[in-house]
Parts: sequence; C-alpha cells; structure tokens
Amino acid sequence: MTTLKDTEDASETDLAKHDEEDYVEIKEQMYQDKLASLKRQLQQLQEGTLQEYQKRMKKLDQQYKERLRNADLFLQLETEQVERNYIKEKKAAVKEFDDKKVELKENLIAELEEKKKMIENEKLTMELTGDSMEVKPIMTRKLRRRPNDPVPIPDKRRKPAPDILQINTV
Repeated sequence: MTTLKDTEDASETDLAKHDEEDYVEIKEQMYQDKLASLKRQLQQLQEGTLQEYQKRMKKLDQQYKERLRNADLFLQLETEQVERNYIKEKKAAVKEFDDKKVELKENLIAELEEKKKMIENEKLTMELTGDSMEVKPIMTRKLRRRPNDPVPIPDKRRKPAPDILQINTV
C-alpha cells in the first residue's frame, strides 16, 4: 500500500528525472548548435567569407600597405641622401684636384726659377773669375807596366807630364 507520501516522493523523482532529461537534451542541443556554428564558421573561414577574418585581413592589408609606403619613403630618402653625399664628395674631389694642380704648378715654377737663379749666379761667377775658361792640359793615361818588361826610358823630346797634385793646389 502506497501512501500519499510515497506517491509524492515518486512524482518528485519522476519530475527530477524529467527535468534532468530536459537539461541533458537542452545541453545536447546547445552543444549541437555550438558545433554547427563552429563548423559554419570554419566553412566560411575556408571560403574567406567570415566577417571576423575579413576584418583582420583588411587590417593586415592596411598595415602591409602602410609598411610598403614607409619603406618606399625610406628608400627615396636614403637615395636622395646618397646622391647628395656623392655630389658633395665629387665637388670636394674636384676642388682638391684643382688645389693640388695649382700647388704643383706653383712648386714647379718656384723650383725652375730657383734653378734659373743658380745658373745666372754661376754665369756671373764665371765671368767675374774667368778661371774656369782657361784651357787645362789634357791628361794622358799611362799603361801599367808588365812584370817582365824593362823600365821605360823617358823620351827626351817630350816634356815630363805635370804632376796632378801641383795643378790642383795652384
């Protein structure tokens, strides 16, 4: 015999089981919905039509274009700077070349003028002293005597050769 209390307990258990089954069904339904949503997003992602993907791609594309523009500007700036430095160095090299050329020309002119003065001084000295114009006797060379040859007898017709030391000291 079941009492009323037992019936109430039984109906509560049935209700709890029923609520639990509904909860599991709802949970299963939510899982299936979430899974279907993720599959749909994956499919859209693979097709390239997912809105979040498109937003991020657009942002990346903008960053890419900005970086390209910055790189082009940097390249242009560096190129202009290199060209300016090249022109500056070229002008400096030409100026240095011209300066060295002028300096070399001036040095050569000064050197030649110095030599000219020396030659003129020598000419004046020669004219004043007149000694250098005297004719000096030509020295004749004597051959060595061979060991077995007799001593040569001086030729009486010729004058004896002047001694070299006497001429230089006069």
